[in-house]
Amino acid sequence: MKAAVVGIGRVGLPLAIFFASKGVYTYGIDVDAKKIDMLREGKAPFREKGMEEALAKVNGKDFKATMDFSKIADSDYVVLTLGTPVDEHMNPDYTQLEAALGSMKQHFREGQTLVLRSTVSPGSTEYLKNFIEEKTTFKVGKDFYLVFCPERIAEGKAMEELEVLPEIVGSLDEESGKKAEELFKAMGKEVYRTSAINAELLKLFTNMYRYINFAVGNEFLVIADEWDANIHEIVELSNKNYPRGGPKIPGFTAGPCLFKDGFFLTSTIPFSDLISTAWKINENLPGHLINKAKKIKPLKGAKSVVLGMAFKANSDDDRLSLSHKIKKILKRESANVVTHDVYRDGPDFEAAIKDAEFLVMATPHNEYKKPLDWYRKHVKPGCVVIDVWNVFGKGSVIFRC
Repeated sequence: MKAAVVGIGRVGLPLAIFFASKGVYTYGIDVDAKKIDMLREGKAPFREKGMEEALAKVNGKDFKATMDFSKIADSDYVVLTLGTPVDEHMNPDYTQLEAALGSMKQHFREGQTLVLRSTVSPGSTEYLKNFIEEKTTFKVGKDFYLVFCPERIAEGKAMEELEVLPEIVGSLDEESGKKAEELFKAMGKEVYRTSAINAELLKLFTNMYRYINFAVGNEFLVIADEWDANIHEIVELSNKNYPRGGPKIPGFTAGPCLFKDGFFLTSTIPFSDLISTAWKINENLPGHLINKAKKIKPLKGAKSVVLGMAFKANSDDDRLSLSHKIKKILKRESANVVTHDVYRDGPDFEAAIKDAEFLVMATPHNEYKKPLDWYRKHVKPGCVVIDVWNVFGKGSVIFRC
């Protein structure tokens, strides 16, 4: 059994290495020459716990990184993990998907199974079926097979979760579903079968459920702040030994999936208030907090430091991170903005925060979790701090250092 994973980024690469670790000879195909060179040298192109160690065991054996798309023809399974963004009007954009399939179709052969692993808008599997049948001589479900299998890993836990999470196989026909089930069961995976549309919506609903919960937590943060109440203590106590649980902790909520996935669901319906409102709350929280902070002290000309540029703690992935929005808002206020991220700029950040008059704890990497007294030695007296993550344990989201 052979597989080709097309697009070896944060979703595709852990999956390709996982396949190889289970004895499936796997080609990791990408157009990024630098990434391919790094992998051939045994180096991981991004942070992912345990991935580099797993790569060392399979590299050059059951895993081969390559830019050669003709290897698709040598594969029984082709897994497509390219991104599916939204356009400038927040509508689903199939450009990348179409371009990839356009270059891949010449290498398709009879009997192959195409596994779509990207997060897609509802109906995308049906769209791909039509594309394949229009651009090739194959008939999906008869001599070529197509499924949608959503990835559900969390960055930083990919290698661990690929081992234990069940696979959802969504198909338009019975034979395609069987083919994908054979692949994942051969690796000891638990498999749940459903329709393609169910699988597409399952992925989006899961992301949006989390996103809306974060939005509720962030709205509660704003309300608690108006009452000078400690939102972090409220959340902790409401969840402590209580069987039905309470709200989630607040925080800057974005990233490449959570930012855009709601638009896949709302692009064609008029009653999308809950998802749209969640997006507004999460996206506008930084601006709200900065507006409150500048009432304490003027931002114009003030050294304002943004710590952490990734969209989540202890990750080097800054795609669609709210840290970029924070930086733009501060610049618009004519602040002297300095940014630092430990995975881009190194672990030492004393120079970055020296004489800071504003400090935004945007991403709570472990390296930033130092006592407040340590920060006081470096920032200017009276420095205004925005600490939505409660790194300093003050309870207040905005305070003077």
